[in-house]
Amino acid sequence: MKINNCEDNQVFIRPNFWFDIQNNSQKYAHIIMIATKPDIIKQAPLYLELKNRGELVILVHTWQHYDYNLSKWVLAEFWMDVDVNLNIFWPIHKKFSLVIERLWDFLVELSTNYKKIPVPYVHGDTLTATTADKAAFLNKFAVVHVEAWIRTFTPSKEFYHNLFQKYDEGKFNWEKYYKELQDFDIYETGSIEPYPEQFDTRWIEASTWLFAVPVELYSKTLKKEWFPKEHIKVVWNTIADAINISKQKIWESKAFEKYPNMKDKPFIFITIHRRENTEKKERFLVIYNAIKKLIQDWVHVCFLWLYASEFAIDNYGLREDIEDLKKKYKDNFAYGPALAHHAEVIDMISKAWAVVTDSWSMQEEANIVWVPCVTVRFWSDRTETILDGTNIIAPPVNSKLIVDIVKWAISNKSMIKKEHLYGKNVSKKIVDEVLDMLKKDWKLFKFDDERLDLEQFFNHKI
Repeated sequence: MKINNCEDNQVFIRPNFWFDIQNNSQKYAHIIMIATKPDIIKQAPLYLELKNRGELVILVHTWQHYDYNLSKWVLAEFWMDVDVNLNIFWPIHKKFSLVIERLWDFLVELSTNYKKIPVPYVHGDTLTATTADKAAFLNKFAVVHVEAWIRTFTPSKEFYHNLFQKYDEGKFNWEKYYKELQDFDIYETGSIEPYPEQFDTRWIEASTWLFAVPVELYSKTLKKEWFPKEHIKVVWNTIADAINISKQKIWESKAFEKYPNMKDKPFIFITIHRRENTEKKERFLVIYNAIKKLIQDWVHVCFLWLYASEFAIDNYGLREDIEDLKKKYKDNFAYGPALAHHAEVIDMISKAWAVVTDSWSMQEEANIVWVPCVTVRFWSDRTETILDGTNIIAPPVNSKLIVDIVKWAISNKSMIKKEHLYGKNVSKKIVDEVLDMLKKDWKLFKFDDERLDLEQFFNHKI
């Protein structure tokens, strides 16, 4: 393998890596896959737990998120040292093929020439998860799927038609809407949104040996899809561990130095980045005009831009408008880059009156720090937070409806709860399960004669 530098056709491996592998007596190589900022944050506790136990841990970064704000500082914040950089690049089909090809080569080298059994940990519904698992599975290595079975639950067509008709007639009742969203019977599955993540998550499960499930709801639905019950473990969500680490560093946060007009104010924290919201003009304009109306109504708004929202603002001719808003409403409107430090994000959202987002991870984070969340989508892939009443859907169809939902969320005390959904010591639970499985089965990939313990009945005699 030509893996000495970061040219487009090569992979980077840290100096002395293979020497260290050769001199490590451990049988299993626990491979933590990361790519995006949420991946890094949620995989960090697992990485640290395995390191603390003295296991052989290899951190593989696809380099999908590589700049300071999205990757570099978070790695340092969680004491993570990258061993392998797969150096993938655009466009999206190239990313898919490069992760499979480059990780495949690495796994072959590791298992064939260095006699280590790879145990890959993939996270969530990401591109990296659904490609890394293929590279592993096609080499006969099953994966540990951290935060397994992320599915979108969407209120029915009839529910939404009724909602919008009543809203147009002036009959919208926030409390009724809020309670109806907590009725599981109104939901259906099968959406392709978020795109392409709903494709990604469905494509991972067949290569998974341990399903590390974040909530009981997903355990039930996995079992309905006929996956082996003994492989499904409700361990809760590693974001809870990550937030515990970040809370210890909040004293270092400079978030309110970056956005001083939000300090000690009843502000809402906003991020918008989903492809289906930013690449479809009608949706983005609905969301943008709702944000604009909140600002004009003198609500304190901290709107952090991401690449996708910046693209939409420029693509739809809104740059001059948002700059005018910054000047005219400088006391109650902040617009700037995403916070690089996870501790700063937790600092800000824990002090916000509400989080308004289309991010799945922020729905979880808001739940953990007891802040109301408004999800600007037609659905949620964190339906447990909707059912819990700490999150509410604001469908991006009507700007005024979004404004009304946000304002009600800010004032509704029932959305603030003092218990969160995602457990504690999650990484310890996952590592315990993995090590127990390895001790019992010695590997995480088995054909049916092994899985069903049938070797004892083999008989070649005629």
